Amino acid sequence: MTTNTTPELPPAASDQKYVEVSPIPGGFITLDENFFVKPYTEGARRTVPSLTFLVKHPGSNKYGADESKPFHLMFDLGLRRAKERYAEVLQKHLENRAPYDLVPGVAAQLKDGGLDPSAINLVMLSHVHYDHHGDPEEFEKAHFTIGHGAMDVLKNGLGGYASHQHFDPNTLPDDRSSELSDPTGSQWKPLGPFLATLDLFDDGSLYVIDTPGHLPGHVNLLCRTKHKWICLCGDAFHDRRLLTGEKEIGEWESPHGMICIHLDKEAAAESIRRLRELHEAVGDGVEIIAAHEDEWWEKNKHKKFPGTL
Repeated sequence: MTTNTTPELPPAASDQKYVEVSPIPGGFITLDENFFVKPYTEGARRTVPSLTFLVKHPGSNKYGADESKPFHLMFDLGLRRAKERYAEVLQKHLENRAPYDLVPGVAAQLKDGGLDPSAINLVMLSHVHYDHHGDPEEFEKAHFTIGHGAMDVLKNGLGGYASHQHFDPNTLPDDRSSELSDPTGSQWKPLGPFLATLDLFDDGSLYVIDTPGHLPGHVNLLCRTKHKWICLCGDAFHDRRLLTGEKEIGEWESPHGMICIHLDKEAAAESIRRLRELHEAVGDGVEIIAAHEDEWWEKNKHKKFPGTL
């Protein structure tokens, strides 16, 4: 459903806090174009990153953090750093994404950049697919948060025509993991073209965006830096031509009929439309980045952590 909304984003407050955003490649996999867009070029394949992002906030007491120290949030963790660290069924699935490159993993790249993984306060996953949850056990002090409904997917799978998607119910630490609240609840507010957003630190620096379609609990992160807004999109789209409108979401024939990389194709298309509306309204004032954008990565890999966007 398309709803008329005001596209403007809130102006900075006089005492505004800002965040810093650093990209980190969480491994690389190869995608066949026909699963993601239509029309597609026969045989077209791309080896793409599974991008993750370190978001540094000047200080917050959320999630038990020390407000006098910077708050470090990881948005997604990419792929596990070794195939053997996946359950066998996911190892087999990974072979369908060859050629792939899993090393050295996100934790090792944080260390190389001068930040111990134990300094990560919060890991937020855009969703719980295997190429986004990474190696949670290497972030031993972090709290993990996922979107509303994602825990059921992780623990029980999807079933039905989506039963080909596999999840490991033991992926996240039970004692340090939680779901975000229901986006239809009072904590979530409209913002710009989006119907439901959550002001994570209550200071206008970081907004969680409910972005339905790809998988239950899929969320984006809208970051206010000193120079621009940065919107981290996870798997809201897999090809920038979907954002520009040059392509449509792909489908393919299966034993269950026509299926799509998104669990709810119509909701995914609406989420993409709202992201497009954001870009059209804010222009160069916002940078929109999805997790598997190979061309974006090639242009920006010199800014990887400890660099910033």
